[in-house]
Amino acid sequence: MNKSKLILKLALLAGYLLFSGFSAYFTASSLSLNLLQGSNLWFIFALVMVVAILAGWCLTNVIRELRTKVGASRAAFTFNLAGFLVFWAFSFTTNVHYFFVEKHGYNILTKELAGAKNYIIQNTEKSNRAIDEQKSLAQDAITAQVKNNIDLFNREIQNTITGHLGFGVACKSILKSTESILLADSKMYGDNNKYEIFDDVRDSGDIGTTQSSLIEVLQKKYTGRMIEQLNKKLTVIENYYNRKKEQNAELTELLSTIDILEKQHLPAVLKDGSVNAYYTYYEQQNGNVIDKMPADFAKECVTMEGDKIKEFNIYPSKRMFDTMSVWGDIFSNRLKGMTMLQWIIIALIFDIVSFILFTLFRKD
Repeated sequence: MNKSKLILKLALLAGYLLFSGFSAYFTASSLSLNLLQGSNLWFIFALVMVVAILAGWCLTNVIRELRTKVGASRAAFTFNLAGFLVFWAFSFTTNVHYFFVEKHGYNILTKELAGAKNYIIQNTEKSNRAIDEQKSLAQDAITAQVKNNIDLFNREIQNTITGHLGFGVACKSILKSTESILLADSKMYGDNNKYEIFDDVRDSGDIGTTQSSLIEVLQKKYTGRMIEQLNKKLTVIENYYNRKKEQNAELTELLSTIDILEKQHLPAVLKDGSVNAYYTYYEQQNGNVIDKMPADFAKECVTMEGDKIKEFNIYPSKRMFDTMSVWGDIFSNRLKGMTMLQWIIIALIFDIVSFILFTLFRKD
């Protein structure tokens, strides 16, 4: 081999290593994010370079078999073509995924965080207002029922005094009715109180009382008990709806975490701009915020068509780091507002140029 040919061979090899090195780095970054949480990048890079060389080797063998007019091996051709397609598809799909994360990663992360923040603000405020309204309605309803019974009881007492009928079944019935009112929704509130206003054993001696002064004493006694038991029930209702608000408070606490991420971490991620920085930050955002969001937040992030996802209103950062999920979304046209054609073309250019250089390098 003469000197000029050797220089050409070395130049072709250097060019191939340059282009395939870039391609291998993109692939290694994608695989590192998919399989190893962003670690062991350079070890994977070395393995991918071996795969890239094997792909080029298979391609040159395919070309050699095509040029062989006599004694060409169909098996060798098929084997090498299959090997090339597998190795190339592996490289191409992961390269496009790398470009996707690099190009859209920051916007995806910030949009998801902003979406979580807006969801918390809108839903907790709205929910708290609804809780206050529900509490007020529940307390007003049961207060009205009990007060109505108190009025009935007082009228019955007056009838008893006027008619000299004695404290009897009608008065007892009103008191028992009040107990039933207070017990009616105990299961909903997790309420274990008994709400005893008239005890058949303890208060049996009151039945039949006819003396006006004693009946007035009984009136105060049982009216007081009804009010006392009503207040107990109102406290149960208050506590029930306060617990609901406390659940919202836990969600509201995430706002301080979001504020820290927005003001301290995201600017550093933007300044770094690397895929690895996106992944490192994503673990913080996902673990400290997104994983703690209600299931309804995830539902708001997608538009469904039957049982299938039609499009993403907010693209999940977790999905962004999965190669096959991203490609599935490319084919399904679910990458709303995120163009990928230019990155597919760039990935193809890297692969085509590197394979041409390797083919020329191996050419006799």
